[in-house]
Amino acid sequence: MKLSFRKINAVLQLRLKLMLSNMSILFTPIFAIGFVIVMGSLMPEVETGEAGAPFSTSGFLLSFGLIFNVAIAGISMSSSPIAEEKEKHTLRVLMTSSVKGGEYFIGSMIPTLLILITTNILLIPASGVPFGEIPLPTYIVITTLASLVSILIGYIIGIYSKNQAQASLVSTPILLILTSTPVLRTFNENLAEILDYTYGGVLANLAESLSFNNEYQWNVTDTSVLLGSLFISLGIFVYVYKKNGLDHE
Repeated sequence: MKLSFRKINAVLQLRLKLMLSNMSILFTPIFAIGFVIVMGSLMPEVETGEAGAPFSTSGFLLSFGLIFNVAIAGISMSSSPIAEEKEKHTLRVLMTSSVKGGEYFIGSMIPTLLILITTNILLIPASGVPFGEIPLPTYIVITTLASLVSILIGYIIGIYSKNQAQASLVSTPILLILTSTPVLRTFNENLAEILDYTYGGVLANLAESLSFNNEYQWNVTDTSVLLGSLFISLGIFVYVYKKNGLDHE
């Protein structure tokens, strides 16, 4: 399928204008930063290593902020606009104006991904993890891959949903599981081992490693989980799109 960069740019500009004019779309990334800052001022600074259960306040806040932004913002910012446009029948008009599905998804993905990446970086100083000790390239690669997974999940939900209410309903159990990852990993060792094989668990491992002033080390498990999650979500997305199309009623 041949894609037009002109049409991708047109969709990108349209999506960016809609995002900047609708603060409800940007609420979740802003709330993620605000929540981490507020909780950081309320929670005592604790850092326990080998002498006790591994826990760090700054690491917990960073992992929670990352998962909140990547999961909730990533999924809602990609699923809600599709569901809204289907509900208002503006998506059908867009599709009949010679814009292909690939052009629509790429143009819509770029501003969403840029907002998520920017928020992920701002969460570092907000959580209290020393910025100078962060391996920024590694941090950006891992959080960006996880953000792409969430965006694809949001697209899948958006394609299947007929309206925003249905998209929100379908998203809720997924978001609850993902946002519970930092807490469950801290207080339940058995669940922690299971959650390590989710992309939310990889984010939590990254934040935990950085909070103890240790340089994060790439490993086979985290790499496999991230790439596996990305390819699986991409495969499901392609299947759903080919089966239902973009404006499925």
